[in-house]
Amino acid sequence: MRFKIKKQKGWKVKNSRPEEYLLSPKSYYTKDEVEKYSRSTGMRKAQQKIALRVLELLDIPESSNILDLGAGPGLTAEVYRDAGYIITCLDTIPEMLEKAKEKGFEYVEGDMTNLKQIFPKRKFDAVVSVSAVQWLKTPEEIKSLAEGINHVLKKGSPAVIQFYPRSERELNATAGIFKKVGFSVEVITDNPANPKKRTIFLVLKKS
Repeated sequence: MRFKIKKQKGWKVKNSRPEEYLLSPKSYYTKDEVEKYSRSTGMRKAQQKIALRVLELLDIPESSNILDLGAGPGLTAEVYRDAGYIITCLDTIPEMLEKAKEKGFEYVEGDMTNLKQIFPKRKFDAVVSVSAVQWLKTPEEIKSLAEGINHVLKKGSPAVIQFYPRSERELNATAGIFKKVGFSVEVITDNPANPKKRTIFLVLKKS
């Protein structure tokens, strides 16, 4: 079932977005769209800005191993690597990962809701995701993601997820799912009064 967003209090995104009317990111990120995305100076700057904020919220030592979910062509991963971290990129779109490979990153093709199967024994010091989790359509998918992140994280380690929920209710529901899985959860909202600049982060810690 999809998230229920009717009769809600709080903010709600009014504009329709590809994540809402397309089934998956593969439907949107065609080969041409991947090329456009990878070469966009505006997209690079926006993603780099968010990645720097993610590092602030993570607050982990250099040389830590980070799993980047929905890493795309590696725009955020470049920021993490330049800051001294060891990055593994995961994405469902082969063309995106080919761009990450060209940048010299370790990359894994797979769905972020299948982390237990993708990494049955491997553990990471941190997990991050930028502008990707909004593609998950249902609470069941979010639960699978939360359980997978819990599985791949070392004990006491953090995760930071930046995403674009459709509403405040969906944000709170997503945070609630992570809490039920066993994470401590803090919701950080930058520019909360400006819908165009509003940027939301879930700061998680595995107990």
